[in-house]
Amino acid sequence: MLETLFSNEFMPHGMCYMWRPELLWLHVISDAFIFLSYISIPITLVYILHIRKDLIFSKVMALFGAFVLLCGITHLLAVWNVWNGTYWLSGGIKAITAVVSVATALMLWKLVPSLQKIPTVEKLKIEVDKRIAAENKLQEKARILAVESKRLNNLNIELEAYANASSHDLKSPLRGIRQLACWIEEDLEEKGITLPDDCLEHFSLMKSRISRMEHLLDDLLAYSKAGHISGDMKSVDVKTLCFDLFELLNTTAKMNLHVEDNIKEFKTVKAPLILVIRNLLDNAIKHNVKDDGNIWITVNEADDFYEFTVKDDGPGVAPEDFAKMTNIFSTLKAKDEVEGSGMGLAIIKKIIDKFDGKLTFESNVGEGLTVKFEWPKEHHLNLLLSTASE
Repeated sequence: MLETLFSNEFMPHGMCYMWRPELLWLHVISDAFIFLSYISIPITLVYILHIRKDLIFSKVMALFGAFVLLCGITHLLAVWNVWNGTYWLSGGIKAITAVVSVATALMLWKLVPSLQKIPTVEKLKIEVDKRIAAENKLQEKARILAVESKRLNNLNIELEAYANASSHDLKSPLRGIRQLACWIEEDLEEKGITLPDDCLEHFSLMKSRISRMEHLLDDLLAYSKAGHISGDMKSVDVKTLCFDLFELLNTTAKMNLHVEDNIKEFKTVKAPLILVIRNLLDNAIKHNVKDDGNIWITVNEADDFYEFTVKDDGPGVAPEDFAKMTNIFSTLKAKDEVEGSGMGLAIIKKIIDKFDGKLTFESNVGEGLTVKFEWPKEHHLNLLLSTASE
């Protein structure tokens, strides 16, 4: 088979050209340059595929390169056959070229739908221009947000300073009024003057209102500071913390606290967590009218948060009132019935929102209130602290 393939039994092409030099070299030089050009095309394609491995038409390019290479070899054999008659070899190469050319053509036809989906250069330019314009707008908005953020931060600093000053300046005359009321009562007692019951009630009411005003100022100051994500990370024993706060708040000893034993210590910013738990315990104690009330505290772990649950067996709250509970100065009962500024849950919500958590309620009238809130774990809190410091 090889002998037949490379046999030289036929007359060379030069015989057809009658060995005329001008005609012979015209074909030889033309076929030689075509061969060299054809060889350079697959070499270039191989280089392109080497530097751009992400091209989606790499298989077609490889097949096209093989087709061009075979076409070049047919022209090389045409030069060879000017002086030789190896037509079986040239025919075999042409047959292989035909198979590869048909495969290339079919592959190209299959690619037509995909090629139609490829955007034109003009469309790409329009898209790039749109993206550049969008990025410019985003940069402008980011610049405006940075300016506004700085302005709001300055306002917050000014408001906090104002709240501190106002709290101090307003408390001074309140303490003076309280002291005056005490002096009046002492003077009357020294002179043996007994006031009517309605006057004594008015004195008691006045001192009660003064106390409420002082608590309101304290809560306003706490609200202005609530939600600041700052401070050192400290290890907190939640169970011990809950009982310590409960002992301070349960002055009438009418309530019982139950805390799960499986609550473990964890690192956190301690002050805001104390404020949240203290206010929740204070609300549960203050609103419970039972002589032997109960509060249950549980903590479960999630991926990024500790999930706290504070449940009591008090009077409960209607679900439609949940939204009002976290409004500033909002109380569900008259302020004369229950002492309070109506800011406890507002402070809690502000803190939890700032710490990227959620605050939810579950209750019905007469069934007690369940408050659930999320508190960030150490890794998530570190992220919040680093973001707040930027």
